[in-house]
Amino acid sequence: MFKQKFVITSIDVDTNFELKLSSLFKFMQEVASNHVESVSAGTFDLLKNNLLWVVIRADVKIYKTPKLNDTITITTHPGEQKSFIFPRYFEVYDKKGELLISSSGMWALINKETRRVVIKPEGLKPLKAEKDKNDLPLPEKINGDASTLVDTRRVKYSEVDLNGHLNNTFYISYILDTHDLDFYRHNRVCSLSINYDKEIVFNEEVSLYSNKEDKEIIKGKVGDTNHFTALIEYERR
Repeated sequence: MFKQKFVITSIDVDTNFELKLSSLFKFMQEVASNHVESVSAGTFDLLKNNLLWVVIRADVKIYKTPKLNDTITITTHPGEQKSFIFPRYFEVYDKKGELLISSSGMWALINKETRRVVIKPEGLKPLKAEKDKNDLPLPEKINGDASTLVDTRRVKYSEVDLNGHLNNTFYISYILDTHDLDFYRHNRVCSLSINYDKEIVFNEEVSLYSNKEDKEIIKGKVGDTNHFTALIEYERR
């Protein structure tokens, strides 16, 4: 089990003084990156064999939202590898040890040049599988349609990561930005699931579609091709 503490600062929160979901995804990405670095499965270790980590799916359940100046501890651990899927789990606790957030994800390795998933990666040291009683089930495929165009975004330099594509945390920003400030004054995200179906690269224009229902589905398309699907649940404040 790998642990890391964070103090939530003003750049991490919204106008409700609560941790933004995009900031949470950045924290989890940092913790996961630091963990694999510590076991010699980090970026530079994998690049020796032309490999890169990517996220395929992620689920997040928020029981209580951390706020400005809170100190949180994020734990992460890998699950049992299944074919080319590397499960990863996260839990977020406050300083008293109360569970605030649970998350599960499905990661994979791709070839840096071909961008294809690698079934049997060379040079990867085995990641020790662990379990925690608070682990969420692994994310499933999101089914459902979304046909109402609600926004368009063009991928900018600052949104592209070391893998050369739109960083997974910015997908979350794109999704949540489909609602305005007043909406979030009266509603909070209590769960989010996302399927990263196809990478999005610099300067591509992403069209965002919604089904405009209580359990909202957001689809991100480049042209006619679906690149991600998200399912978001909100609760009234």
